[in-house]
Amino acid sequence: MDETWAHVLPPGEVFSPASGGSLGTVAAELTREHARHGGATVIVADRGGEHASRGVRLLPYDSPGETLGEQARREDDESAARGERRAHYARFVRPALEALPDGFAGPIVLHNAVAAVPELRRLRPRARVCLYLHADMFRSFPAAERARVVAEADVVVCVSRFVAGRFLDGTGLPPTAVAVVHNGHDPARFHPAPRPPGSMPVVLFTGRLAPEKGPMALINACVELARAGAGFRLRMVGNAELHASSAPDRFERQVKHRACLLGDRVEFSPFVDRAAIGDVYREADVLCVPSLCEDASPLVLTEGLASGLACLASARGGVPEVGRDAVRYFDYRRPGDLARQLGRLIREPGLRAELGRRALRRGRELTWESRYRLLRSRLAEAPR
Repeated sequence: MDETWAHVLPPGEVFSPASGGSLGTVAAELTREHARHGGATVIVADRGGEHASRGVRLLPYDSPGETLGEQARREDDESAARGERRAHYARFVRPALEALPDGFAGPIVLHNAVAAVPELRRLRPRARVCLYLHADMFRSFPAAERARVVAEADVVVCVSRFVAGRFLDGTGLPPTAVAVVHNGHDPARFHPAPRPPGSMPVVLFTGRLAPEKGPMALINACVELARAGAGFRLRMVGNAELHASSAPDRFERQVKHRACLLGDRVEFSPFVDRAAIGDVYREADVLCVPSLCEDASPLVLTEGLASGLACLASARGGVPEVGRDAVRYFDYRRPGDLARQLGRLIREPGLRAELGRRALRRGRELTWESRYRLLRSRLAEAPR
């Protein structure tokens, strides 16, 4: 399949393999794999973003803003409830869709743009429309509207069965109405490296320092373990936002203040872009993904698996289906369970080694090449 694909990114999203955002990363990795298989890609993205568009054709559009206003959203919701078109959103998304050439007949991947499907079908009727859902964000849409979107799109992709189930809830459609393509990793960047024998275990957190990602829960667990005499180091990599220059917000300052109780056991590093983050994983022994939200298919977990780390995560959202039995899970509803589970991984090198072996096996199933092949097979089945 050497045809031209298009990825349409919503306002505010950046196309770059160095991005910390999932949408930009997924689009960049699928673009790279499509090029490896002889295909070309055009990227439709907000003109104001710092896009890494080398090697691809960038079609910029002038964004009308990152979101609709509250009044416009309310009126669109009322229209959708009556089975009518979301007129405000149609105007909002039109600059992005009109950036595509007239007569474009290849696959167009709409990232997280559910309400754009009918407008794209109207503007570019020859295209194959692929709606790619990265999060559980759309259950507020009436079930009848979601069912219509599935019918109008040629392919609907969800990054986990969790997201698929939430999106299809109430529609009466079977699970097979959508495709599930978990997020992947690049084996050239994410692979294991030997750790010095007998070295103190390094626990890694990487991602946004935001309440829903659970960094405070991890800090509190580590304080409890340090007081109990456990030997470890904690490395926290990330900022409040997905770039190294972001100023700390109130929550980030609170996390760092609480971490002072760990003394020199803890190290904070700013956001590391994807070109270098593989080395960060290889310098760790345990990856902790303590999300307090329903993470759909966290890239950090996939990358930790590919790096052969012992992974500890909260069993929420799409995490268990990504990690399967390669991950140790803690119950976020049970006080102290994160500390108990992390304490075992710190104290028991044999358990870390076994989880590391399982992680590598699971990681081999989640390369971007395998993700691309799944998507390509579903697009090939779509009507032309």
